[in-house]
Amino acid sequence: MQPEHTSSARSTTDLSRWRLKSTEGVHRWLYLNEEDAKRQSQSLAERYFLGLPLNVPDLPAPLTFHDSAVNGLTFYQRLQLEEGHWACSYGGPSFLLPGLVFAMYISNTTILPEWKIEMKRYLAHHVNEDGGWGLHLAGNTTVFATALYYVVLRLLGMEPSEPLAFRAREKLLTLGGATGVPQWGKFWLSCLGLYGWDGVNPVPPELW
Repeated sequence: MQPEHTSSARSTTDLSRWRLKSTEGVHRWLYLNEEDAKRQSQSLAERYFLGLPLNVPDLPAPLTFHDSAVNGLTFYQRLQLEEGHWACSYGGPSFLLPGLVFAMYISNTTILPEWKIEMKRYLAHHVNEDGGWGLHLAGNTTVFATALYYVVLRLLGMEPSEPLAFRAREKLLTLGGATGVPQWGKFWLSCLGLYGWDGVNPVPPELW
């Protein structure tokens, strides 16, 4: 089988329609319809996290340590949320996104179309040159991450012939296949019915 030339991982949502809602410190990104997006402008924090232009004056070049500190304070003041705290990105470790997708799939929780698009784009952006992923997105390719992310892509609707999935599967096979995934990966694969529970070593609950 040869990979297709087109890929759904190249698709993107309209980034101007995303809004970050914070309720008592609980953050949730919402994808507004076009009319609501026009009525509710994006905050600087939202535009910053989405990688969009902030359209604000550049900070003056610092001449002293004090100037640098003031610039830093001014920058973070722009990103402060209405509730008074600051949001941040929590990503990188390769057990976060798979766990979310697997749990939603197992519990029959709908994964919104816009989530699927951006999840696939996120993985395409962070894939290593060899087609796999590391335990951390900045790390070298591992069986654990590559196996779980491949399953994630398939659950998000990506065909096995699409380039991102094709290369991930090829890399996984060169590493010995999904049977070499560590214990935590075996847990998830077994929950999904992709690996036999008899191949999972028991873990005493006290260790958790």
